[in-house]
Amino acid sequence: MKKLLLTITLIFCGMSLFAQSVMPIKGVCLDDRNKVLENVGIYSIDSTLLAVSDNQGRFTLFYSKEGDSIFASHLAYENVSCVINKQDYTNTLVIKMNIFSTILPEVEIVGNIPRVAYDNKVISIEDYEINDKGIYIIAKRRRNAALLHLNFNCDTLKEIKISNKFYNLFKDVYGEMHLVSNKEVWQVGHLMMNGKFLEMRLLYHSSLENFLKSFSNVACATDSIVVTGQYFFYNTELYYYFYKTDGSKKQNLLHHIIDKEGRELAINMSKFGGFDRAGNMFQRPIYNPIFKTDSTLVLFSFSEDKSIIYNHLGEQIEENPLGFHKYKHWSGKMKVIQKWNKKVILDEATSKFYTTFLEDGITTIKKINIEKGTAETVSVLGGFPFIENLRIHGGKAYFLFSDDNSGNMRLYEVAIE
Repeated sequence: MKKLLLTITLIFCGMSLFAQSVMPIKGVCLDDRNKVLENVGIYSIDSTLLAVSDNQGRFTLFYSKEGDSIFASHLAYENVSCVINKQDYTNTLVIKMNIFSTILPEVEIVGNIPRVAYDNKVISIEDYEINDKGIYIIAKRRRNAALLHLNFNCDTLKEIKISNKFYNLFKDVYGEMHLVSNKEVWQVGHLMMNGKFLEMRLLYHSSLENFLKSFSNVACATDSIVVTGQYFFYNTELYYYFYKTDGSKKQNLLHHIIDKEGRELAINMSKFGGFDRAGNMFQRPIYNPIFKTDSTLVLFSFSEDKSIIYNHLGEQIEENPLGFHKYKHWSGKMKVIQKWNKKVILDEATSKFYTTFLEDGITTIKKINIEKGTAETVSVLGGFPFIENLRIHGGKAYFLFSDDNSGNMRLYEVAIE
């Protein structure tokens, strides 16, 4: 009988401890004026993202236990650390945050906060793109869709109704916009007078198949040459060619890049049944992009750890080291940083280059120093996990993010320069 009572007691104690360990903790984030703070990231002591506060500042911790240390992080507020106590299981955990600021004589510099650029909660933004004429948005409502043309203050200049079948905006190497569906493509054009936009129209039409034949291999272009790229050997080799715009059809080699590690892996796959089985391993091509700035072409050859500068004629004029994407492993070899998002973004308005790092869904934007091959942080988009479609133009970062229960994607902007 005593053994039975002891067993029952141990079971109830175990159930009690288990219930305590999995009991969710409700919390709220407030500023120093007791106003709710949304998009605050709640992290464990090892920087694992646990929760993000909603538009009422609320969050829930599902797996935190008594004694665990957590901290709250927001782009514009100072980090706050706290330890989970027993009363936090029954009372709301209140986290108060002070705004982050640096005070200079007669000047107060406050951290930039991403804000909604185009404020319309009724629509969901399917896609957007930016050129020197402004911002273009595919806006979808419950029953219809529209193509919007905004200026850089995000005021609507023009709007035309479109079919719901259009899902993508494609900007070609000349900066022209194209509206894309699964079957067809329309070029977006403008009727202008004295520098003012009078009307927006869908001009030239082509099938998606013909459009891809024309643009899928084109990497960039100047007034003198057009640069194309072609992948070979399971996407581990990349050839960049250029053609002169004077009508000559001669193919000129700009640069040939080989991913040696990927190539060796593909060759070794022959031991396990041939290259037909290796193909699925290399569906994602090696990343070595080329961009056109005002006066030069810049090739980021990450496979060779260098950047190469060409003039508008395709002639190499400079070569620089490239190292921000790697670290020195304990074995002595240089390894690619796993948090690097393998993305380079050109701000066409300023000709500056940026790259991104991703950790626990949070994006860090860094500006690339072309001459040194290094990168320095300019913005951490804390509180905005898993953003989409990041663009940079005129010293501002733009991105899509769903910030409410409707699931609608909204356009955000934040100054990073």
